[in-house]
Amino acid sequence: MAATSVILEPKRGRPSAARASAIDRVILQTARELFLAEGFDPVSMEQVASAVGISKGTLYARHSSKEELFAAVVHDAIAEWSTEGGKRTDPAHDDIGQRLRHYARTLADALMRPDILMFQRVLLSVRHRFPELAKTVSDIGYGHMVEVIAADLAAAGRSDGTRVEDAQGVARMVVAAISGYHLHEMPNGRLSADRLRKYADRTVDMVMAARPAW
Repeated sequence: MAATSVILEPKRGRPSAARASAIDRVILQTARELFLAEGFDPVSMEQVASAVGISKGTLYARHSSKEELFAAVVHDAIAEWSTEGGKRTDPAHDDIGQRLRHYARTLADALMRPDILMFQRVLLSVRHRFPELAKTVSDIGYGHMVEVIAADLAAAGRSDGTRVEDAQGVARMVVAAISGYHLHEMPNGRLSADRLRKYADRTVDMVMAARPAW
């Protein structure tokens, strides 16, 4: 996959705030495409500047190194996923079983998204160089879903009077079961989106059957 070439017509003088913002946006979008298509090491700053249609000086004025640009790309993707995730993790169900099923399927669908899969592969290949980025991605994905589910489990317990001893622990079991299954089954090429969704549903069935142990 080649990056989308976006030619920004050069203009004299200091760029307006709107134009500067547009340049920033195109840089991040183009760099993301290149990093996902080729990996971190093969991509050069010159390549990004050429694909965007700006000078190397303009690019370096915004991102002083390829490492800094990559970090900006990852944080931009995290912000995008967080916005999308916030819209998907607010199910309109009163029943805790249905809410858990919604969360489990949302997680399963996210794990099978091509862009997220590609990001995982790139981050995995450079995680020793970007440990903080890898941790941030984990916190946003895994950590956020655990917190959302734990809050709902605790609220369900207060609502129906069923004691919930370890909402965090149960939430971690749900998220770890689905993400762990994906991690181990995806490399063998046999995992489909439908199969992961069914596993997510089965996980919820098991958790709901063990509700007295929450």
